Amino acid sequence: MFHVELDAALPNELPANTLRLDTAWRMTDGQIFHLEFQSAPEMSLYRFLEYDARLAHAYKTSVRTVVLYHGDTRWAPSRLHIGTAAYGVENVYLSMIDGEAALDTVSTHLQTGQWDAQDRLRLALALNMQVDQRSTALERVVSLVVAVPDAEERDLVVSAILVLGEAGLTEAQRTWIRKELRQVSKMAEELYQEGREEGRQEGKRDQTLAFARKLLALGESVEKVATLTELSLDDVQKLRATQA
Repeated sequence: MFHVELDAALPNELPANTLRLDTAWRMTDGQIFHLEFQSAPEMSLYRFLEYDARLAHAYKTSVRTVVLYHGDTRWAPSRLHIGTAAYGVENVYLSMIDGEAALDTVSTHLQTGQWDAQDRLRLALALNMQVDQRSTALERVVSLVVAVPDAEERDLVVSAILVLGEAGLTEAQRTWIRKELRQVSKMAEELYQEGREEGRQEGKRDQTLAFARKLLALGESVEKVATLTELSLDDVQKLRATQA
């Protein structure tokens, strides 16, 4: 038999999964490509291990996980051993990659007709790489997208930029590039309009909440404020609690 010293029993019901992975695709070879975006080192890897175990179980295939680090991260663990298994991810540190060279390559490929799928990634991720000036890189990315001759390919590039390239951008930079890309892509136009509508809705709600606060300050009841503003009773009660 075997010898083992036990300390304490553990619950036999595992916690519910409340985690949400960033993005995953099925590859042409049938495997799953799992992509995570990080601004700070993921020190334990247990979270990614759980994602991949669930993906592998759901699709009955192997999973390749790449962690894209934007910002100043230059090292993070890539291996985890849990006794019964060894787990690994591929870490990519975007700040250590020359973004200017990546854009130069895209420019050359467009001029010589050598465009390939890797150029989509170069354009999408260049904004998170090492560049001389972020504002200049933003303008250059847009100009290169405009130069892509095929409309369908432009939409693929824009999709890659919006999914992969926005992680390290400020909100103002995201708004600017979406506004610029909407001129060459239906997808970007739709996202831009959705963003404007969300902004309008948020603005209306802010005004409603401000009005509700004034009514509460004047001594109106929660029920009356809810009726006048069409907010839920729960929302109004929370507002009153913050004013107490």
